[in-house]
Amino acid sequence: MIPSFAFLTGLIFGSFFNVLIYRVPEKKSILWPSSFCPKCKKSIKPWENIPVISYIFLGGRCSACKNRIPITYPAVELITAIFSVILWYLMIKPVVFNSAPWQTLTGMILYSVFLLLLIPVSVIDLKHYIIPDVFTLSMIAAGLIYSFLPLGITPFQSVIGLIGGGGVLYLTGWIGTVLFKKGEAMGGGDIKLMAAAGALFGLKVAFMGIVFGAFLGSIAGVAMLASKKISSDHHIPFGPFLGAGIWIAIFSGEQILEWYMNFVQNSIPLN
Repeated sequence: MIPSFAFLTGLIFGSFFNVLIYRVPEKKSILWPSSFCPKCKKSIKPWENIPVISYIFLGGRCSACKNRIPITYPAVELITAIFSVILWYLMIKPVVFNSAPWQTLTGMILYSVFLLLLIPVSVIDLKHYIIPDVFTLSMIAAGLIYSFLPLGITPFQSVIGLIGGGGVLYLTGWIGTVLFKKGEAMGGGDIKLMAAAGALFGLKVAFMGIVFGAFLGSIAGVAMLASKKISSDHHIPFGPFLGAGIWIAIFSGEQILEWYMNFVQNSIPLN
């Protein structure tokens, strides 16, 4: 029953993430007023606010003004639920069933929250081309504080990860700005996001997250240019690709790095 509970909890988190996605960029309170239709401002009844299910029964429309409810609402709820189950199996379950110390469980919960928050961060970046400080700065602080507990990365490693993760991306953006002379090539929100990843997981994860994110972003950019969906001077939000890169770095980074090193080693002819 625990995976089902993780799924339901994820749906609730996803519903809350929709509130963050709508209100945080507008600098509105996330607590008051209660949920309402963005079009007609009608308050949403509790039975109209059940994640995914209400969207289906309402036919994807507001019960009052009949305007369409964006598909991103149930999509965010469902994706968060699926990722919550994944995090249960990959992070929380191994710690719980191995009777690990409470510090380790605290760390896994903190890591899971950060990884799930990458969902609203990515959607906000796609919509508004920003990553609000309320997400990144709070996770930087959480990472630094957690580093003082035993069994995780040390405070020194957390600080190095913070400086390195943010610094590498800042340097990359600065080089891009100098080369292409088109204003800032890297947003401050992206830099703070990788600083937060470094503060929480250390420099290695932050660096691999940048590499994987840049690789995914390059593929997406080339594909969109080839299909003429964007022009060559179009700005592509980097946050979603960095978020995906962080996920890959945490759960598959070591395996990918090992495979790559073996590939390079086997490709070099021996004298």
